[in-house]
Amino acid sequence: MSIQKKFPDVHWVWKGAISFVYEVHPRIVVKVPKSSDFEREQFLKELRIYEIFSQHPPCSSIVQCFFYADNGIFLEYMRDVTLCSRIQNNHTRDLESSVVTKVEKLEPLPLRKKWMNDLAQAVAFLESLNLAHGDLRPENVLLDRDRLKLADFDCTAEIGTDFEACMAPYGRLLNSDEQDQGRRGTSGVLGPRTEQFALGSLYYLINYGFEVYGDRCLTEDPKEHGRKVVELLQNLEFPKLDGDPLLDKIIGKCWHNKYATIGELAASTETLLLGRNNCRETEAKNPCTPRWRVVMGRIIRGLWKPFRSWCDFVLGRTSQTTKPEVASGGELDGHSRGGMGQKTQNNLADVSSKKTFCQNLEKCGLLQMLASGEPEQLGFTIEWSRHSTG
Repeated sequence: MSIQKKFPDVHWVWKGAISFVYEVHPRIVVKVPKSSDFEREQFLKELRIYEIFSQHPPCSSIVQCFFYADNGIFLEYMRDVTLCSRIQNNHTRDLESSVVTKVEKLEPLPLRKKWMNDLAQAVAFLESLNLAHGDLRPENVLLDRDRLKLADFDCTAEIGTDFEACMAPYGRLLNSDEQDQGRRGTSGVLGPRTEQFALGSLYYLINYGFEVYGDRCLTEDPKEHGRKVVELLQNLEFPKLDGDPLLDKIIGKCWHNKYATIGELAASTETLLLGRNNCRETEAKNPCTPRWRVVMGRIIRGLWKPFRSWCDFVLGRTSQTTKPEVASGGELDGHSRGGMGQKTQNNLADVSSKKTFCQNLEKCGLLQMLASGEPEQLGFTIEWSRHSTG
């Protein structure tokens, strides 16, 4: 039986550097490694990171893993691809030089602040596990509508490990004044310095609408532009920051290694969101606000937190970790051992059921079949962003 007949709801949706990604449900994808030794080795690195994650309460700013096996990782489906694509859709480039000539729009300021904090919280979570992501760039930041999460952990390693994936403007080479960090011309080692620098450049991208020096050509030959950027960053020469002063201050501190830890940076970005909770001050300063509205607002805010906790309990949103256990067969929500049923399309409400769902697919032989050949050989045609509209 062909894979399409046995698993008619499986679709090929992405081709990554080391893996192919298949949708198995509108809210779940599975990453399957490519066949070469290097790609397989990198995939196993990411697998080990998810094994570490499984031993801790999940971080809401990291793409969640529901289940993993030696030849596949089941993850939540971030349906709008990457931060890179989102930003590129918001600006215009000169095709010859690749210079950004016009920023059509910036994302709303509250959303930009939230994204900054989400990224900091994700990297701070890694730091709490003595890990550094090691490849922080917009292609590894995924979006689902306006929700942002960090993904792709094949370069993630312990703090103090050599920094290998150093790509400007999200990594920089050390200069002669940084002997304490490593030898000049090298990338040094992974740690708060490397991670906050990358975050600073991501924050610049989010708030300015283009990459560092992406709005100008620094050399006569556009092909030499990238080399010039590397040189400028090595010498700690950055573009002028003339946007929101509060956000610019954070970007500048990241670029100049002013945060002792990423946890300290995360505490700083968290303050960006405090304005959402200052309703009482706003009400007090606004004498035109009717008294009944002030009172009702306070009552609603007081009741919201326990109500949300009750909802989380009812829906099974706990902090329990998901470990790679093997399910004991049977059917789940219309999914038999022979394939996928239709009833599950709207019936995967919590992590536990999603985990069991993924385990059943693995037991049905899905991962083995997907690993048996390239997607085209298996009869798949790539379906980019199947759920990215609406």
